[in-house]
Amino acid sequence: MNIQYTETFEYTFSVLIAFLQENWSQTVVDEFIHETERIIKLAATFPNMYKSSSFDKSVRIAYVNKLSSLFYTFTEDHLILLYIVDSRQEPL
Repeated sequence: MNIQYTETFEYTFSVLIAFLQENWSQTVVDEFIHETERIIKLAATFPNMYKSSSFDKSVRIAYVNKLSSLFYTFTEDHLILLYIVDSRQEPL
């Protein structure tokens, strides 16, 4: 399955990485990036694996860790990454 990164996902991911770099070690940043990539690959392989959101059944939520969630949707041949949020951050 092809992976599409929306502008919103790219923005929220870059803001989250910058936040982690400012407040945590590079090891935490590297582990977060690695885990996010792993979750994206899983979602691309098994798009129904993660639960549907309560606000829109076509949007699914994949938990990267206990504080971070990745929101995506999919078509027959595309995984579309919508955005990523982390509860340690201030809302955008």
